Amino acid sequence: MEIKEIMNILEEMKVGVFATVDSDGNPHARHAHITAANEEGIFFMTSPETHFYKQLMEDERLAMTALSEESYLIQVIRIEGRARPVENDYLKTIFADNPYYQHIYKDESSDAMQVFQIYEGRGFYHSLTQGHKYVFPVGEGQSGSARTI
Repeated sequence: MEIKEIMNILEEMKVGVFATVDSDGNPHARHAHITAANEEGIFFMTSPETHFYKQLMEDERLAMTALSEESYLIQVIRIEGRARPVENDYLKTIFADNPYYQHIYKDESSDAMQVFQIYEGRGFYHSLTQGHKYVFPVGEGQSGSARTI
């Protein structure tokens, strides 16, 4: 399976559960929209007013998982990696055709949401119904095939 294909599946899942730790080392998980997933990484948004934002700014390590179920096919994708904030100018190119970006950034100068990029990490794909399992690198410029496990 190609990494691009896995990223397309992840992007179509739309929502993932993202886990971080606070300054005391306590784990926290929450749902967030997967804005985009491609060879540059995985992109998601949160408000600077949230604990999620504060935890990512203190410690860029995170884990995320998403699941889809269509008919008999159940797919799970997990990612463990590092996330960083991304500037709005960069986003305009990445999200040029993404209607969700236009919905969030109605005002070009808005700072109501911050987009983060999982820029490096390791991913795991598992088709629960077919038994396929793959591991793959995540991050800037990653392409090619995932490795079967």
